Amino acid sequence: MDSKNQKKKILIVMPRFPYPVTGACEQDRAEGLNIFLDLGYEIRVIAKVSPREEVKVEEVSKKLGIEIFPIPYKFSKNLSFSKRLLKNLKRIINPLFWDGASYEYRDKEIVNVFKRELDGFKPDSVWVEYTTLWPLYKYAKKRNVPIITRSINFEAFHFLDEDGFGPINLLKFASKFFGEIMTIRKSDYLLAITPKEERIYKKYGAKNTSVLPLRALYKFLSKEKQIKDKKRLNVFFMGSTYNVSHNKKALEEVVKNIIPLVNKAYPNKFSFHITGAKLPKDFENFFSENVTYHGFVPDRDIFFEDMDIALTPSLFGAGMQQKIFEPLARGIPTIASSRGIAEYPFKDGEHLLTAKNTDDFVVALGKMRDIDRRKEISTKAKELCKEIFSEEKIKSIVSNSLKII
Repeated sequence: MDSKNQKKKILIVMPRFPYPVTGACEQDRAEGLNIFLDLGYEIRVIAKVSPREEVKVEEVSKKLGIEIFPIPYKFSKNLSFSKRLLKNLKRIINPLFWDGASYEYRDKEIVNVFKRELDGFKPDSVWVEYTTLWPLYKYAKKRNVPIITRSINFEAFHFLDEDGFGPINLLKFASKFFGEIMTIRKSDYLLAITPKEERIYKKYGAKNTSVLPLRALYKFLSKEKQIKDKKRLNVFFMGSTYNVSHNKKALEEVVKNIIPLVNKAYPNKFSFHITGAKLPKDFENFFSENVTYHGFVPDRDIFFEDMDIALTPSLFGAGMQQKIFEPLARGIPTIASSRGIAEYPFKDGEHLLTAKNTDDFVVALGKMRDIDRRKEISTKAKELCKEIFSEEKIKSIVSNSLKII
């Protein structure tokens, strides 16, 4: 614990309570709270919660020894007709309200709690998880409280990638782009999740920036991976949930394109394993005797023990995709789309094998049959991950961002 930080107060605002910890985003935010406490900061948390998460708030508050102020999501279906109509009219009239993700942070309940904690808790800094919360910034600026924003992607570009370029989406894009610019202008420090995202923020005027990777990655560095010599190698694709567009398209590439070609080129040399929740029914038709769907895997340590290769195509989507970086941190030989590396310093042929198309993935899997190649890639990836994702490194980035402002 850093004794210099013991009296520094941080008010944290996040778009969703990260408990129960399920996917990569929840792991990232939950570990963020642990890091603040390890560094000796006094923290309070304002977080949106869904009905199923409300029961966890008191439990987590006691466990961490912090005050948490839950703000229930207000679903339109629960509003009266007149309130729904008024809400929709406000959003139609004002283009700044077209982005529903940020519009909810104009709600009086969260605004009042935020202002109350600014005045009562008197934080030294406000830490905001994600750029969609920018409507709250003016209240901190009015009180001269510095704002640190932790971004997981440049939301406007990510939105078009995920949802397409239709006319309505282009209008929403404009609103989201404005939100990103407001975040840049009003943040005293901006932490991007990848070097690629940081470059984008700098392009649009961000001055004080650095890169803060997924904060839970360092936990995987202690996992030792034994590279085994086997006649048939286990290859896995790890998606969190397939109601997310980029995960669904990546899975489609794996089961419809890559696997059939691999089975033809290397018969009986690979078995494929798919993890993740909410698998679309039509994908089951592409599973064969050497393709197994495991659903959500609660204990990945056990699952990864018998896995030999991570196969991680990334066709679109912004930010830092854990399905690529967790295997690298664990030392699992990985084949990934080059775009998914997001300008982190991983080199093709040294730390992993990269691919740009279906044929590249097939060829790369053929190369991975060589156990010496797998051992070398595993070792090099682990070494680099320990250098850039270590606990010490992550905590220093967080601590430095709060000291600089």
